[in-house]
Amino acid sequence: MAFSAISAQLRRAARTAPAGASRWLPSRGRSLHAPTRAAAAAADGDAAAAAAGPAAGAADAAAAAPGGSPRICVLGGGFGGLYTAVKLETLIWPKGRKPRVTLVDQGERFVFKPLLYELLNGTAQPWEVAPTFSQLLAPYPVQFVQARVAEVQPGRPLAGGGSGGGGRVVLEGGGEIEYDWLVIALGAESDPRGVPGVRELARPFVTLDDATHVDARLSALEAAAAAGGVERRDGAGLRAPRAVVVGAGYAGVELASVIGERVKGRGVEVRVVTPTEDILPGSPQGQRAAARDALAGAGVRVDGGVRVERLGEGGGDGRCVVHLAGANGPSELEADLVVWTAGLAPASKFVKSLPFPSTAAGAIETDPTLRVLQHARVFALGDVSFAEQEQEQQQQGSYPATAQVAFQQADYAAWNLWAAINGRPLLPFRYQHLGSMMSLGAANAAVALPVELPAALADTIRGSPLEGLLSLAGVRAAAPGAVTLEGPLAQLLRRAAYLYRQPTGEQRLSVAASWLQQAADVAASAARELSGRTAPSGGGGGGGGGSA
Repeated sequence: MAFSAISAQLRRAARTAPAGASRWLPSRGRSLHAPTRAAAAAADGDAAAAAAGPAAGAADAAAAAPGGSPRICVLGGGFGGLYTAVKLETLIWPKGRKPRVTLVDQGERFVFKPLLYELLNGTAQPWEVAPTFSQLLAPYPVQFVQARVAEVQPGRPLAGGGSGGGGRVVLEGGGEIEYDWLVIALGAESDPRGVPGVRELARPFVTLDDATHVDARLSALEAAAAAGGVERRDGAGLRAPRAVVVGAGYAGVELASVIGERVKGRGVEVRVVTPTEDILPGSPQGQRAAARDALAGAGVRVDGGVRVERLGEGGGDGRCVVHLAGANGPSELEADLVVWTAGLAPASKFVKSLPFPSTAAGAIETDPTLRVLQHARVFALGDVSFAEQEQEQQQQGSYPATAQVAFQQADYAAWNLWAAINGRPLLPFRYQHLGSMMSLGAANAAVALPVELPAALADTIRGSPLEGLLSLAGVRAAAPGAVTLEGPLAQLLRRAAYLYRQPTGEQRLSVAASWLQQAADVAASAARELSGRTAPSGGGGGGGGGSA
């Protein structure tokens, strides 16, 4: 876990700290404990602050001055932003230095995006997947502001560029928030990749509104199929209603699997369109095989090696024409629902007035501690950031745009804000891959564990009776790459992991109680059905007649 990584780094720092510096020991709970107030002196220097400019050290000292409670503004209420804000409140702060935290997000709800699929198959309720910020932050003194960010104006410009002080956030529609420290965690937004018609005719799948729309549209398609189908665009009779998912990464495959399972046998056609030849490029082989099986079992057709050129009007009522290009030339596909999962871009790409260094894709550049380059008082994390990795992690390339990365970076961002405000060295972020999880249906999932069997052992298992036994248990261990769990066991593990990752203890308890009640209801229903099947049938004219 990221917490254990921080703990290990703190212990290494303690062993190498200057004489008199305090030992840093994180707590055993969810919070990180700051150094004790009995610490004799701050550690020597702060490399990140020094790199930001000669005024950075003085700025940090001013922020930590007694009586000046620092103001931290967090932009974005996704996994990175919300979890950072909550973790800041769980740290132990020296007297007079506990910050006032403000969280800004354009929506009123936090969205636990990996659980959005559960809203389509009825295995979760909206409040479990998308609780309001007011509900989540009620136990904490975090101020929530619902607004879109128009501009950020850093203070104390440095001669060489960048900034060394606080500043202000300008909100759309008026209003400003002054800050001493800024955290940018705006996440990612759906990116049509320049394909005409996507914004107007397709739907992303990243918000509660998106899930609600897709759910309602699927219900309409199911009703249309029950009535005989929908009319063809050329008027030549009826055809089966069709849902098209564009993109075959994790989001696209999860969505197509859940939709396919829901409409199976109900006359609705489901297709996945992807420019890649296979689904889930770069994923563990066992997980890819499990996903292929799930898609095939749900009757989902995968069109690989096909690129979407544009979307055209298809007669209203959510219909459109998908114009495709592939090895066999151009083609058209009538669709009654198109869900676009083929591209996400850092949200910072769409906020024009962010004066921070960024990559060509729009991600804000940071150093390994998540501090924005040349800006001593600004941190960025999650999908919106691009962190320079330490030499030992360079071979991994850029961090994946997943909730797992944001979870772990939130730990580091909160700790490094504490350290910067209190004059301590910052810790470089070190990503620990904990495997990957995907939903493939109400009781089906594929979890690739961060465990890879030795090649010799995998070869021994392959084709042996043990492979069959493991397969019955939902374990794929013979394929190259990570060991993959699939089926109900994997879904149970996935749900347990996401329960643990709920943003607050209160939300965790509420969701756990709801899921336990759901499991109890399912078990009771199964017991009643089994009892009905095994009950003896009555004899002719016997006691249970209609006169009773």
